[in-house]
Amino acid sequence: MLPRQLVPDIPTQVGGYMPENFDLGYDGAVPANRALARSLNIPAIRMLMQFKYQKFYDVLKECGFNTLNRPADNYGMSLILGGCEISPYELAGVYSSMARMYNHQNKNKGEWNSDEWFMPRYSYEPRATSREPLSTTNYKPQTTNVSLFDYTSLWHTFNAMNEVMRPGEEGLWGLFSSAQRIAWKTGTSFGFRDGWAVGITPKYCVIVWVGNTTGEGRPGLTGINTAAPIMFEIFRLLPTSQWFQPPSSGFIYMPVCRQSGYKAGPNCTDADTIMVSENAKNSTICPYHRIIHLDATGIYRVTSNCVSPSAMQHRSWFILPPAIEYYYKQKHADYKPLPPFITGCINETVKPLDIIYPEEAAKIYVPLELTGERGKTVFTATDRNSNAKLFWHLDDEFIGTTTQFHQMAVNPSPGKHVLTIVDENGESTTRNFEILNKNK
Repeated sequence: MLPRQLVPDIPTQVGGYMPENFDLGYDGAVPANRALARSLNIPAIRMLMQFKYQKFYDVLKECGFNTLNRPADNYGMSLILGGCEISPYELAGVYSSMARMYNHQNKNKGEWNSDEWFMPRYSYEPRATSREPLSTTNYKPQTTNVSLFDYTSLWHTFNAMNEVMRPGEEGLWGLFSSAQRIAWKTGTSFGFRDGWAVGITPKYCVIVWVGNTTGEGRPGLTGINTAAPIMFEIFRLLPTSQWFQPPSSGFIYMPVCRQSGYKAGPNCTDADTIMVSENAKNSTICPYHRIIHLDATGIYRVTSNCVSPSAMQHRSWFILPPAIEYYYKQKHADYKPLPPFITGCINETVKPLDIIYPEEAAKIYVPLELTGERGKTVFTATDRNSNAKLFWHLDDEFIGTTTQFHQMAVNPSPGKHVLTIVDENGESTTRNFEILNKNK
């Protein structure tokens, strides 16, 4: 995955699990490095769906997290969101090891020296006087023989974590050339029971945990509000250091599509050349740029069935899938939807209609209202034609029509159902879903 590659950020359901971002919103799609900097849950889940949580579990174990004491299937997709047992002690060890390995890449000639990947350790020996230092001569670090990460990927990760929005007065750090650059991250446990923050520079790793030893939650007990200010205060007391140096090997320069962040293809007219891991040389070519055919005015799309190719304008166009586009254009005013087809000249090769919610095979629980009556679930659809009229059917029974704003509140009975939506041009899409039978 390339650093600025777009990752979907849309309503997502995995089995009966529907993750949400902390702000409960959606961006449609977001660059991978910004998803990391903003701690967006849904893009992380969708990346893990591709990578597989079993493989990610193995990576965590290889890093040295020995507190994961249950099988991978017990954690499932929640692994990527911190749904597992990890101690601040081991977290500090892994972050320190990432920085240590990166700092020593030249000394190790670009190879992976497993002796430099270890957990922190206290050492105590009886001393003649209190001024004698603690001895570490017999200390043998915990090591891994696996090359866990490549240096270019670590470089991009550190830079993404440096862009995390800092709290309070620290939010202005970027205005000062003398400010300390820190790669950092926060976390908040379910129920506001724990807040933590971890930060690294080439010299130091600082980790802060805030919470009640009883595990009792408190409103507002979040990592950004409680642990992060303490962490930055500690960094202010420590000697400053320069930022990590760029990687010295294992990278290539690649043209990357400016809009999608994917490897630039022949239809990407606007590209940047960036440093990426040499493992990315076979990465996916941009799937979102396509050539479309416009009439002489450049306002309407046409086909060879109604306009001679010699009279057409051929342009590269950034085209997102309908469900992604629905949210993306709300956050990106510069996004240009596909022009409509000229009257009588429709040959849609790009899917115009999509159902945003529910997803295929979704299992939906509709809770009871305060009145004791069963509530309703709201289905959402989108069409590239902003003036389209959509016709909604539930189990082949017509339930209503929508224009412009395509939402339908329904109260299906418990069991399996099929939602079908048809537009004015006969385009249709369906979803299979199940309403769970829970009396609460």
